[in-house]
Amino acid sequence: MFTLIKDRYKCTKYPLVFCHGLFGFDTLGPAGIKPLQFSYWIGVKEALEAVGIEVLIGRVPAAASIEERAKVLCELIEQTFPGREVNLIGHSMGGLDGRFLISRLKPTTFKVRSLTTIASPHRGSSFADFVVEDIIGSERVTALLGLMSSIGVKAGAFDDLTTTKMERFNVETPDDPEVKYYSYGAEFEPGWSNVFRISWGVIHEREGANDGLVSVESSQWGDYKATLTNVNHLDLIGWVGKVRFGWAEWLGKPIKFKPVSFFLAIAEMLADEGF
Repeated sequence: MFTLIKDRYKCTKYPLVFCHGLFGFDTLGPAGIKPLQFSYWIGVKEALEAVGIEVLIGRVPAAASIEERAKVLCELIEQTFPGREVNLIGHSMGGLDGRFLISRLKPTTFKVRSLTTIASPHRGSSFADFVVEDIIGSERVTALLGLMSSIGVKAGAFDDLTTTKMERFNVETPDDPEVKYYSYGAEFEPGWSNVFRISWGVIHEREGANDGLVSVESSQWGDYKATLTNVNHLDLIGWVGKVRFGWAEWLGKPIKFKPVSFFLAIAEMLADEGF
């Protein structure tokens, strides 16, 4: 699944707005020196624009709360596509930003036609529970967030992504019946040296199959399209681990997932749906 890039893809009717996850960004590196720049969505913008699709890569406060991030995203879309209709595509926490924007901010200067979420923790992440409850300590979270805010660091995301907070979020953030919701999840099993080894283990014990940060169950929202197999949370956006992929190739079990193919397929799916 999503292993080949076709010669032709259909073009979406409306622009695609990409919403990054926790600690995300649009592009890092010196402006004007492309070889030294690093993109969050590796190769995706260029591939979609080559098809003729309008693309906006959003950038919001990396670790702020869902509400704070959604407000910045809303302002960015208002400035870029005033009076237009758009499709949102959110990776991880970016999908939750999109849901808040649609249902709680209710923008009037543009219209969201669809939201596609990719490994977004719609029911929270048990690894966030582990960090907040077992490492930081629930009784110290409020004080810690207050301290960080006082020195200009927005870090509300950590508390927002717990399963308890997301249960409340889902009650307070009902889907908009005029917006179409799609979702994808992913799962893999990490090797002993994989960066997701600890987080995967915590989530696997409490929720089952996961991509290292978000479980398959938590990823499901609206029209659930697929579970990507042997794909981790960063593979999804093109941050392919060369060591892991190389090792799999050497073992005769190559990982064939191509992130650009995945996003081109999502765009074509949206085009087929009339978006």
